[in-house]
Amino acid sequence: MNKNEKIIKEWADDVRTDLGFTKDIKDVVYIWNPGGFVNQSYFLTDGEVKRHVKFAESNHESELRKWSRVSDYLNTYYHAPKLIKEVEEEVIPGFSYGLVSEYFDGAALKTKQEQGTILTSILENVSQLHQDKDLGNLLESRDELTYADSFIDTYITRFREDLSIIDGHQYLLSFVTKETYQWFHEEVDRLEKEVKNMKSFQAIARDVTHNDLSSQNILVNRERFCIIDWDDLSCQGDAAMDYTSLLWPLAQSKKWEERVSEVAGDKTVERLSLYFRAKLLDEVIDVLADYVEAEEMPEVKEKTQKRAEKIHLQAYRKYRLLYG
Repeated sequence: MNKNEKIIKEWADDVRTDLGFTKDIKDVVYIWNPGGFVNQSYFLTDGEVKRHVKFAESNHESELRKWSRVSDYLNTYYHAPKLIKEVEEEVIPGFSYGLVSEYFDGAALKTKQEQGTILTSILENVSQLHQDKDLGNLLESRDELTYADSFIDTYITRFREDLSIIDGHQYLLSFVTKETYQWFHEEVDRLEKEVKNMKSFQAIARDVTHNDLSSQNILVNRERFCIIDWDDLSCQGDAAMDYTSLLWPLAQSKKWEERVSEVAGDKTVERLSLYFRAKLLDEVIDVLADYVEAEEMPEVKEKTQKRAEKIHLQAYRKYRLLYG
C-alpha cells in the first residue's frame, strides 16, 4: 500500500460500521483515473463487502455535494450507485470531502461490441434523464444559458485552462512542435466562433445532463449496468454532450444518428457534429495537461505520460485529417 492507501485503511477501520463493513479492512486500492487528477478514488473491501470512495479537493467539493443531495433519486431512476456515507473530514491531505458508495462489479462499456439491448437500454435511460423536469427542479440553476453557453463552459473554457498549463510547461512536451502550440489556440478560437454562429446552439439549454458519459463511467455486467461519476450533473446542459461521449466510438460510422434523432430530435443531431469535433480536440489537448500534471503523481507518472503522448499523437493526426 502507498501512503494514502494506508491512511484510508486506518480511517475506514475506525468507521467501518458506518461504511457497512463487518470485519477489518483487508484491502485499499487506488483507482487510476486516466482522465485527470481532480479527484481521487479508491476501492475498499473487508474480503466480503466492497465499497468505492471518492475524495474531492475543496474547489471541487460543491460538485460532489450536489451529487450527494440527489443521490437517492439517481440510484432509483438512473442506475447510479447507492450512496453509503458522506465524508466531512480531510482523510487524505488536500481533499476536504468525499462520498462512499456501493461498489459495482462490472467492466467499462464497449460501445462497438455492446450494440444490442444493453446500449439501447442505456440510450433510453439517458434520454429520460435529459427530460426529467423533477430532477431539474432539485438542482440549482443559474441565469438562463444557451446551448452555445453550455458548449463554451464545457469545452472552450476547459481548452483554455489546459492551454495555460501546457504553455507554461512546453519543456516537458518534446513531442509537440512550436507551430502546434500556436495552432491549438487558433483552433479553439475557430471552434468557438462556429458554435456562436450555428443556429441550433442559440436555444435555451434546459437538458438535465450527466456531462461525462464516457465508456469508463458506464459499467456493465451480465445482469445490468451502472452509471458512475455524477460530479458534473447539470440542469442546464446539452443532451448532445451526453450522446457524444456515449457514442464516441461510433462517431465516424454515424450508426446511431437515426436513433438519437428519434429520442432527441434533429437539432440535437446537428449539434453533435461540433461536439464530436470538440471531443476529438479534447483528446488532442487535454491529455497534454494530464501529462504535465502527472509530474506530481510519481506512482502513476510513467503510465499516465506514456498514455497521454500516444493519445495526443494519434488524435492530432486524425483531427488534422478530418478538419484540416
